[in-house]
Formats: sequence, structure tokens, C-alpha cells
Amino acid sequence: MGTGWLHYQIWGNEVWRYGAVFLLLVAAFGIYQGSRYFLHRLSTAKDHSHTARALFIFSQQLLQGIIPLLVVWGAFRLFVLPPAVEVAIDRLFLALLTIFILYLLTRVVDLWVTVLKQRAARTESALDDQLVPILGKSIKWFIWIIGALLFLQNVLNYNISSLIAGLGIGGLAIGLAAQDTIANMFGAVMIFVDRPFKVGDAISLEGFEGSVESIGLRSTRVRTWDGTLVTIPNRTVAAANITNLTARPMRRTTFTVELVYDTSTEQLERALAILREIMETHPSTGQYRAYFNQFGDFSLNILVQHWCKFMDYDAYLKAIEEINLEIKRRFEVAGLEFAFPTQTIALKK
Repeated sequence: MGTGWLHYQIWGNEVWRYGAVFLLLVAAFGIYQGSRYFLHRLSTAKDHSHTARALFIFSQQLLQGIIPLLVVWGAFRLFVLPPAVEVAIDRLFLALLTIFILYLLTRVVDLWVTVLKQRAARTESALDDQLVPILGKSIKWFIWIIGALLFLQNVLNYNISSLIAGLGIGGLAIGLAAQDTIANMFGAVMIFVDRPFKVGDAISLEGFEGSVESIGLRSTRVRTWDGTLVTIPNRTVAAANITNLTARPMRRTTFTVELVYDTSTEQLERALAILREIMETHPSTGQYRAYFNQFGDFSLNILVQHWCKFMDYDAYLKAIEEINLEIKRRFEVAGLEFAFPTQTIALKK
């Protein structure tokens, strides 16, 4: 009988071509079902994280889109078709492939945004929670705009040079009109990336010192210690020198204890011992110094430095108050006299 029947033509195509298309469909169906079952088992496993399961679901959606598209294209390529029909099919396949790739890229962006949202949820700042969705939408808009231009040029054979020039002029006009807003948004991005402070931190910024109340896309709000709410544009924040007071491991206080010149050496040594003992035993002390360092104009000066472990401002002030009261109390008991500005005038005949 031979294989001559395989070359028997039906509607202008040999029988073996129909068989090859059938085998292609069967193989694609088997690959699709096997991969779908495998990925479904992985995505529902309990030991995988939320991000891993999202990645498995994304892979499953990728197979659902790419396998039928390739099978249909391959089936048409196996048949002998008129040249005009082949060109139309190739162009249609290119259009569908472009749309699918754009959809695929947007899904990748969605997966990336999901991961960033999980990280942002673990931070105290609300800025990243606001910034991540906006960043994701902006990237997706950019992808679709580029994809539309490629679609016009490669699928519809449209010359996009004039269109790109028009978009460039329009974008320039919009950029000039909204340059302050864009600068503030980029400043917000810089704050998000560098994280020089977060909501609730005490900072010193542009001559203002206070607590960060909110971080927005346009501005940062600082509540000063006297209760005033200061709104600072993010572009200014991004370019300013920022002192994060909360980031300090301890608060340092420096002051000078001035004793009268009538103080004896033994009394001066006693004063140093009292100062060191008070700071060493106080629960707020992280580190301290007390040294007789200067003969002043009217006093013997003792330099005192105290590092307080309490970062809460009220607790810090209470600790300094307790230390100062104890110094005064102990100095009074020891008969140590504080100096004040005095002058001695000698009259000569």
C-alpha cells in the first residue's frame, strides 16, 4: 500500500500535514496539563511563601498564554497557504505576541509591586506604602506606551517618527509646567531610597527642629517643639543637610561647673569625686566625663559631659534635672561654693 496516501491532498495540503498538526495539538495539550498540574501542586504547598506562590501562579498564566499561541502559529505554518494569507497570519501572530509580551511585562511589574508592598508593610514610614503603587502604575504606563509605538511601527507599518517628535514636545511642555511637582516627587523617591528619617523621628532640617509628622509625595511635615507645623517641599529635603536626632544612641549634655577661686585643692578633688559618683550611679547614664580643665576669669572650671540613654525627651529632661539637683545638694553639704561673675578692683594711692 505504501505511504502514498500520506501525500494525498485535501484542500491543497497533504494528509501528513493534518496528522502533524494533530500530533502537535496532542503534545501541546499534554505539556500544558502536566505543567499546570505541577505548578498547581507547588503553588498550594504550605511550606512556600506568599511571594513564591505568586510566582508559581504567574508561571501558570504564562503557560496558559504562550502554549496556545505557539500551537496555533505552528499549525498554520505547517499548512501550505497563499502568500497573502501567510503574511496576514504572520502579522496577526506578531500583533498577538506583542500584546502578550506587554501583558507579561505588566504582570512582572505587578509581582514586583507585591513584593515591595510586603516590604513596605514592615516599615513604619507611610511614604513607601504610597509610593510603591504609584511607581508600579507609572512603569506599566511606560511599558504600554512603548508597546503601542512598537505595535504601530512593526505591525501596522506606521512611521512613528513624527509621533515621537510630537510626544517629545508635549512631554517637554508638561515637564516645564510641572517641574516643581516632578522635583518634589523625585525628592520623595530619594527619601524612600535613602531613608534618612521616618515618621516620628526627631530631626533638625533647614533651621527647624522637631518631630516628623508625615512624609508625602509633595512635602514633608515637621512639628517643631513649640507646636508649629512646618511643611517643607521634598526637593528641599532631598538637597538639605539632615540631622536625625532620634538615630543617636544617646543624648549628650555638656556643661561647666564653676567654683570660686577660694576653693582648696582638696575641695576641688572632692567636687570631681562627687560629680563622677552622681553620674556613675544614675540609671540614665551611658557614659560621662568630669575634669578640671580651666582657670577661668573668675572661677575654677570643671568640664562635665553626660550621655543619657533615655531618648524620650521628657525622660531625658527629668534625668538631667535629677542629676542637677543632686549636684547642688551634695555641693551644699560639702561646703562647695558656686562662682558667679565678679571683679576685684584695687585702688592704689
